[in-house]
Amino acid sequence: MSKSSIPVSATKDERLGLHKVMADAVNSNPRKPVVGSWVMLPGASLARMTAQMGYDFVLVDCEHGDIADAAMHTSVGAISAQGVSPIVRIPAPENWLVKRTLDTGAHGILCPMMSTVEDARALVSYAKFPALKDKRTADMVSGVRGVGSPFAPAGFGIGMGEYIATANRNVFIAVQIETVEGLSNCEEIAKVDGIDMLFVGPNDLASSMGYPPPEHPNIPEVQEAIKRVLAAAKAAGKYAGMFCTTAEQVQARFEQGCE
Repeated sequence: MSKSSIPVSATKDERLGLHKVMADAVNSNPRKPVVGSWVMLPGASLARMTAQMGYDFVLVDCEHGDIADAAMHTSVGAISAQGVSPIVRIPAPENWLVKRTLDTGAHGILCPMMSTVEDARALVSYAKFPALKDKRTADMVSGVRGVGSPFAPAGFGIGMGEYIATANRNVFIAVQIETVEGLSNCEEIAKVDGIDMLFVGPNDLASSMGYPPPEHPNIPEVQEAIKRVLAAAKAAGKYAGMFCTTAEQVQARFEQGCE
């Protein structure tokens, strides 16, 4: 059977992956936080065990982690097999990196060091398939992502045709605001169609502002910068997230407005 002969489910509107998790949490009463863990070492067993610990998502860190291409594939598959959303932090907003990452079946990407609107738009383009000719509109996000991976639909538990038809709305795109330039542009970055979340990287943000990274919780200027990013996300109708290291930090940031 060729890929072109696989039926396309064009009528399915249900959100999948982390989009569904986020929507369910935000719309719950009371509102619930969405919490994930990060994996920085290779190995399907480690990824699987982490996914079994009750998190909403598990992030495979290919920026700072010791995780190469093959290990990324096995980790993503192990996580999604547990019914948990695998998200990959890519090293940079490069077309081939985005394609390789989403081809594993990852439910979404986290892009570090997002500093300009132009880079945000390019990232979205890399992550989206071209829209069908007869369905294109002036305000539609249509990308340049190539088709070919059999692993991508498996990550969502659907067929190839349905994956192609739904990926543009189901793949989750988060960007890290962690530079002075990114902070100055965060309001406009948040408005970019296709960007789903602004995610604060507090250590690099503090470093970019000229402060010792570990001291960011005690630096008023950094805390004001974090508030600005969260406000930018909310004003644009986007999700807000932040890296935390303790349960107390998670609760505090959730109360501040993070999802």
